[in-house]
Amino acid sequence: MFGLIKFIDNLGDWAISFGRQIWAIYGLFYDTLAAFFTTKRKSYDSLTRQIVGQILFTGVEAFWLIGAIALLFGLTIVIQGTTRMPELGVGDYFGELLVLLVVKELGPFFTSIVVIGRSGSALATYIASMKVNREIAALEVMGIEPVRFVVMPAFIGMVFSMVGLSVYFAIIAIVGGLLVATATVGIPFDIFAEKFMDALGFWDVVIALVKNIGFGLIIATLSCYHGLQVVNIREIPRAARKSVVWSMVTAMVLNVLLSFLELYVLNV
Repeated sequence: MFGLIKFIDNLGDWAISFGRQIWAIYGLFYDTLAAFFTTKRKSYDSLTRQIVGQILFTGVEAFWLIGAIALLFGLTIVIQGTTRMPELGVGDYFGELLVLLVVKELGPFFTSIVVIGRSGSALATYIASMKVNREIAALEVMGIEPVRFVVMPAFIGMVFSMVGLSVYFAIIAIVGGLLVATATVGIPFDIFAEKFMDALGFWDVVIALVKNIGFGLIIATLSCYHGLQVVNIREIPRAARKSVVWSMVTAMVLNVLLSFLELYVLNV
């Protein structure tokens, strides 16, 4: 009986702690959105360098990795789809398969995984280092809001990078996969490219865009939050690990929720 009471007590403490953490994350997200909509244009000019730096690191410098993964992924999908689907009598749905896997589902998700592991952990480490070195406190002493000066540029850069990398992933996966398959297996490029374009619809683009924006906001929010929670230098690796784990979990939850929304509400 005593063990059951202790278990319930520990479970309650965990639930309260988890709820407070969720509320704090929401507060950081709200403060960042408020800073985004209340910052004057002249202030954005001074933040341009930070935003561009975030886009350069998260987006441009990840081109080679995203490109390699997209090419291998696209080549696998193209070869498997063009060889297996006719055997099953569903060869006419090859375009829908490319749209579903590359544009709407696995493309954005694979891109988010790369960004989480590469850029999200680096962002959490960077902000945690600023916190330990008292740079965050120095900004507050100078009257500069850390959310407006540090977090908001990371948000903007992360969202733009996610959208750009996902579009880049789709182009490399589809065009590159079809070209390589044409050269190696003899798959007609024109026919299958036309099937893809016929299958791609307006809502497919909208859903993919919403997913990428959502993934970017999740990665930026959780990376910045865990970085800001660091107290000493020993907690920096832990902050990076937490940002990666919780970003992956939250991204998967968002992906499932959007899939249900697409299936039962939009019916597309």
